[in-house]
Amino acid sequence: MATVSPRLIRQLPRSVVVTNGAVAAIIAMVVLFAGHPGWWSAFAGALVVAAVNAVLSLWIILHSAGKPADHVVTMVMLLAGVRTGISVVGLLLAIKVFSLTPNATAVMICGFYAATLVVESTLVHRALKGDPTPTQTLQGNQG
Repeated sequence: MATVSPRLIRQLPRSVVVTNGAVAAIIAMVVLFAGHPGWWSAFAGALVVAAVNAVLSLWIILHSAGKPADHVVTMVMLLAGVRTGISVVGLLLAIKVFSLTPNATAVMICGFYAATLVVESTLVHRALKGDPTPTQTLQGNQG
């Protein structure tokens, strides 16, 4: 059974950190130019949620290196659910506990979420694309 390249999976931490840094810079520029001082606390809350998401999702996907492709696909689906749960819980905590601006916080969290999803999905797709028989691998032992 084909496996996912550990080299591509190990690129994820750097890629996610760089992507989240770029998103943070873009959001910070928007907050700066928008002139809404209350959005800085929303930005800080979104950064915390993004950091927790990145750490947990990277931990899940890094354990897929060298594993069969169907395992990796399962892990990618799992981490999408984990990231969604963390984002929703983080947003609710930010709004209810810390009284952050709801709309600004939600948009910022969504920006980090989408960027991380794109990077992880792209690298996992590249890892699976190198598989000579992905259809047979993904079907598993169905007979």
